[in-house]
Amino acid sequence: FLKNFLPYIALMGVIYVTIRSASWVRYDRRRQQVKTYSRDEIKAKGLDFDEPTTLEEEYEQMVHHQNLDAWEQKRIQRPWNEEPDKH
Repeated sequence: FLKNFLPYIALMGVIYVTIRSASWVRYDRRRQQVKTYSRDEIKAKGLDFDEPTTLEEEYEQMVHHQNLDAWEQKRIQRPWNEEPDKH
């Protein structure tokens, strides 16, 4: 037990603490990079989220602001459809 099992458990504990600490530092740095805005700053930018909207309402607004009748599908040259070089 002391020769095989105890060193294994101790190693696993050290690895766990090391990985937890490293990931905490990583996510803490990301949290510091993200800027949060107050409600007054959001309203000053013209974004007002007082009324909750559903996904369907957002979709309808997005479709309403786009002209889907003038939409044209543009195809690009596919690598498998290229003509061989003619020399």
